[in-house]
Parts: sequence; C-alpha cells; structure tokens
Amino acid sequence: MKNRKEERLRLATLVTAGVCATVAVTMFALFMLVDHFAANYAREQANERLQQLSWQMRDSLDLGMQQAVNHVRTIADLPVVRDADDAVVIRQIFSNIRRHFPDYAWIGLTDQQGKVLAGSEGLLEGVDVSQHSWFSDGKISLFTDDYHPTVLLENKLPESDTRWRFVDIAFPVTRSNGEFRGVLGVYLSWEWARGIAHELLMPTAQQYQVEVIVVRDDGMIILGPDYLEETTVNTDSVKLARNGGTGAIVETWPNGRRYLTGYAQTGLRTPDFPVKWSILIRQPEEIALADFRDLQHQILLVGGGIGLLLALVAIALGRRLAKPLDDLSAAILDQAQDGAIKTIPITDSYQEVHLLSMTLAHMVERERQHVMRLHALNENLENLVHERTSEIEKKALALETSLAQQLEIQTRLKDSETELRAILHNANDAFIAIDQDGIIVEWNEQAEHLLGWTRAEACGRQAEQMIVPPAQRAAYVESLQDFLNTGTSKVINRRIEVNALRRDGLEFPVELAVASVPRHNGRLFIAFLHDITERQRLQTTLTNMALKDALTDLPNRRALMQKLPEAIVRAARLGKPLAVLFLDLDGFKGINDGYGHEAGDELLRTMGQRIVGVVRATDTVVRLAGDEFVVVLEMLNGDADALEVADKILQAIQQPFVLSAATVSLSGSIGIAMHWPEDLTHAEQLITLADGAMYAAKKQGKNRAVAV
Repeated sequence: MKNRKEERLRLATLVTAGVCATVAVTMFALFMLVDHFAANYAREQANERLQQLSWQMRDSLDLGMQQAVNHVRTIADLPVVRDADDAVVIRQIFSNIRRHFPDYAWIGLTDQQGKVLAGSEGLLEGVDVSQHSWFSDGKISLFTDDYHPTVLLENKLPESDTRWRFVDIAFPVTRSNGEFRGVLGVYLSWEWARGIAHELLMPTAQQYQVEVIVVRDDGMIILGPDYLEETTVNTDSVKLARNGGTGAIVETWPNGRRYLTGYAQTGLRTPDFPVKWSILIRQPEEIALADFRDLQHQILLVGGGIGLLLALVAIALGRRLAKPLDDLSAAILDQAQDGAIKTIPITDSYQEVHLLSMTLAHMVERERQHVMRLHALNENLENLVHERTSEIEKKALALETSLAQQLEIQTRLKDSETELRAILHNANDAFIAIDQDGIIVEWNEQAEHLLGWTRAEACGRQAEQMIVPPAQRAAYVESLQDFLNTGTSKVINRRIEVNALRRDGLEFPVELAVASVPRHNGRLFIAFLHDITERQRLQTTLTNMALKDALTDLPNRRALMQKLPEAIVRAARLGKPLAVLFLDLDGFKGINDGYGHEAGDELLRTMGQRIVGVVRATDTVVRLAGDEFVVVLEMLNGDADALEVADKILQAIQQPFVLSAATVSLSGSIGIAMHWPEDLTHAEQLITLADGAMYAAKKQGKNRAVAV
C-alpha cells in the first residue's frame, strides 16, 4: 500500500506538466498560424513589387518611344528640313540634334527615290536605302521598326562595349507647297532601353538580384543579362504578357531555378508605337522570400524563449502551491501511523492552505467527532484548487495570446517602416515631408542632391526658408493657412510646375506633387520634386527652331500665323489700323540660275537685313517662302503710312547687291492689304489680299506697290 502511494504523481508534477503542455500546444498553433499568413504576405508583397517594376519599365519604354516619335515629327516639320536644298545645312541641323540626344545613333533625310541626301556627321550620304522597310513604309506615314542589328552602319559607328542594336523611326517629309520630298529616318540606339533598365533597378538590382528582361514578339530576349540576350524563351509569364495581361507569377525558368516574375506588355496605350514587347521583371524566389525566412527564425527563437520561461514559471508555481499541502500531508500521515493526537502545524503560505491547516487543527482537537465536517472541508478545498488552477490557466493563455499579437504587430510595423524608408530614400525624385507648422521632418538623398542641404541640416527647419523663393513665400504661407482652415487648395493633390530655391540661392524649375496625410496631432504634407530644367530648355529650343527661318533667321510662316492674329486684336483694342505688305522679288530666278543657289541664298539674307533696317523695331518682317517676304505694320495713321514704308523698301531693293559671286541689281513688287479696327477680316484673308495685290503690281509693270 505504501509503495503504491509513492508511485502516484505529485501535485507539483501534474501542475507543471499541464502548464507546459498547454504552452507547447499554444506556441505550436501560433507558429503555424503566423507561418501561414507571413508566407502569403511575403509572396504577395514580392509579387506586387515586381508587378509595379514591370509597369514602370513598360511605361518608361512607351513614354520614351512616344517622345522619340514626337521629336521625329518636330524635326520633319522644321522649315530647313522641308525646303532647304543645301545638304550641309541639313547635316548640321541633324548633327546638332544628335549631340543633344545621344540616343539617336543616326539621323538622315532621303530624296524621293531613297538616296540619302544628308545624314548626321555625314554618315550614309549618297547611299541608296530604297530597299529598306523604314524608307518604303515611311513614305506613307509614321513607321517604327522592331529591335534589329545594324547593317548600313556596321563599320561606321564607334566601337562600344555592347553590340549596336537599333529601333528605326521614319516619317514622310513634304515641302511647304505640299510636294513629297523624302523620308526622315532615325536610328534609336538600344542603349536607350538599357539606360532605362539600369536607372529603374539601380537601387535594388545588386542587393535583391532583380533583373529586367525584354522579349520580342518572336520570343527573342532583346534586353536582359548578357548570357540571355538574343536567346529565345517561352515561359508562362511571356505568354501572359503577349495576351495583354499584367501581374506576377512564380515559375521555373529553363535553368531550373524558380523565380517570381512580374510581367507587362508595351504598345497597348501608344498608337504611334505598334511594336509589342513583353516586359519581365524576375527575382529568385529564395531572395524574394528571404525576409520571410528571417521572420520564421525569429518566431522560433522568441517562441522557444517564451515557452521555456513559462515552463520554469509553471515548475516554480507548482512547487509553491504543493509545498504547504505536502507539509500538512506529512503531519497527518505521521499522526495516523502512531494514533497519537499531535499538534497540526498552522501554515500561512496562502489563504486556502491557512484555512485548511486551521481546520485540521480544530479537527484534531475535537478528535473524531468532526470526521464528516473534515470530508466536507476537503471537498471544498479541492473545488477551490480546481477553480484557481483554471483561472491561472486562462490568464496564462490570454497573456500568451496578447504577447504574440503585440509581437506580430510590432514586427509588421517595423518591416513596413524599414521598407518605406528604403523606398523613399532611394526614390528618383526628391522627397520632403513637412508638418502643419511648415517644419521639415523628412528629407531623402535625392533632396540632398537636388537642393544642396543635407538631411541633418534640413530636418527641423522651416521649409519656407529652405526651398521657397523669396517672391513666393507670402503666397506659400497663405496657401498653407487656407488649406488648414478650409481643407481646399490649388496645390494639394495636384501636379504643378513652380520654381524652387537651392542652397546656393539659385532658383530653378521643378515639377511639384504635394499630398496631405491626416495624423492624430495634425497633418503631414508629403512633397515630391523633380527638376525640369532640361525639359523646359528643350521645349524652348524646339519652339524657337520651329518659328525661325533657317536661312535668314527671320520669323517663318508659322510665326506669322501666331503674330498676325495678335496684331489684329491689338488694332481693334487700340483703334489703329495695320497693314500687311506682301513682297516678291522681280528677277530672282535669273540670279539663282545664273550664279547658283548659294548666291541666291546670300541675296535673300541681305534682302531680309535691308527690310529689317527700313521698318520700325515694333514691325514684323517674315520670310514666307522662296523670295517672298511679308511685313506687318502696326499703329498706322492711314494708307499713306503703309505706302511710304513700301516705297522705302522698294528703294532699298533697288540698291545693288554685292554678292560673293557677282554684284547684281533687281527690283520687287509689293502688295498692300489694309486692316481697319472695325474690319472682320482674319489673318489668312489679309495674306491672301496682299498676295493678290502683289500680283496686280507685277501685271502693272513690277517695281511698284499696289494697295487694296
């Protein structure tokens, strides 16, 4: 009987085993749950990141091709390209454009039969390209060819670390009179696409092994790692991209390695670029899920530590609960063995044991009369112990759950904050965060490069004093206050162009996007800035080239059609008439035929200077085409003023022209069209009337002015 009692488990052992088992089951369930959701979350985040990179690469290629097409159209519309017969002038224009846009490997203009008239740096001049598709298709409309190796320029371009590959763009060129002149061809170097891919992945490619792969419609890889370029591939991501889909999948590549691959396709939203390329952004699966593996290890370590700690607590608690009971049990057994009535020790460890010891003491004093009462007290004691044990288990379980939830939330917040900081720090645009008091609280690396202030110098200072030009500070403060008061603004949640202030005091144009984020203690304003100095300079250069006559440096027809309507509006507002003089030289064709086009061009330049020297600085002198000039006279008093200026021009024309080839004399015929403030005639009608008057002057004997 004694041996059987010694083999029974003690209360401390049972409590410890129960608590440890509960902790083990709970930790295992929590680990499996966190592992499942963390794995799905990590894969979704990686897929979303790769999908966004594929969209960015697709949009960059589409935008680059659209810009190149717009450039080609602008070049084809230049007056010197449309009408100039001097190949040297056209070649110089092409070479200058190529210096500003080095991605254009070659720019050339053919004649109607496909022979190259002029090319940048003189390349391919005189070569017959009529058999090339860019010429045959470019005669009809805009033509863009797919990625291909060089043929004509194989031995003419400078040596490069990579193979020369191109995308062709061609556009028909017509003269001012509507006659087809030839085809403008541009070879866009494939280094343009490589540059986009490098810039897109520069912050992440080395660390995260992210790769950009561009696949042609026939399955050839035209951009990617060196060992893959110009090989073929037919993965599931390529098939999905060809069907116009976008997204990201997990797939096994021909090398047997599993990748997370984002996919998209170009040309879906760009009608001028029908070529379709499949854009793939791939990352090894083990790299993409590396953060998840680290999280697994952390969960195992933390969970094991918590489990061990709770097991030790359970052991100590079990011993603490059982020791007073063991002491009482020993006293009772000792009394039962010899039958003598002994003093039962009073235990003060905790309330239940104290009550038990007091009860046992009273029971011994009253001897066997209280046996039944003792049984009742023992039953009550067992219930109380069971209830307290259940309460302890519930509280322990609730504590474990709460700790696990807090740990998971803290881990996610820390990961999100780290990821967001990395993205903003490596963003291509300057990122600035400002609180509602105008104090800078965040400043990324690109902002340091763009504005000249380091992050340590900028944070904590007023944005108004750091980046806002002095002339705009009052408007900035007023706009900020209006938004805080009314919630409306002309700047917030919009993309605008404004001037910013560098550390050295220089103002420069930027594209600004500002968003407002509500917080518990106010608002946070997030701003992205992008330097647009080069873009504005290019737009100004192209606009000036489009409005100037290349030979005489006078305004051309396009400039005339902008300025003449403005002059008509001023005439109506000021109540003063204006006149349009249409001048055509008499005998100019004979000078061209007798002395050559170079002598004719020299005469036209001199003619333009003489007309400018005769009229006022406020008047407009335009070379319309060939030997035709138009003069717009404003703020006149009547017909006599216009006739007086026309007579001065005729006298200037009659002066001999000393040219390099010879000294020549000729005359001119001028047609004058008057416009009075109350007239309803528009610009085209005035030019037509002046043209008709000029022909009337020629019929009346030339060398005269006729007004209508």
